[in-house]
Amino acid sequence: MRLETEFRFCLQRQSLEWAFQQASTAPAHIDIAAPTLADLKQAIAPSMWVKLVQSPSAYSSDEALLLCQGGDRQWLVWVPDYGEIMLEREQFDPFS
Repeated sequence: MRLETEFRFCLQRQSLEWAFQQASTAPAHIDIAAPTLADLKQAIAPSMWVKLVQSPSAYSSDEALLLCQGGDRQWLVWVPDYGEIMLEREQFDPFS
């Protein structure tokens, strides 16, 4: 569990650093628009923790770490207390 927590903190820190860099490089007179659906789809990336729609077993976590994209709509993920599994994009929610 400690490693999982460290991953989360690392990813949150990277996300905040990226947001800070984007804010500091954006011209002051331009309003930053809300992200589009295409932007959100691109935001899904390896090393990101996602919420599973349904756990693969009663004893496994309801969260997973994205490892790599296996197809157009498939991702290889690692689920704590379960292992690696291939999921369709509809089987997880990265924005929960």
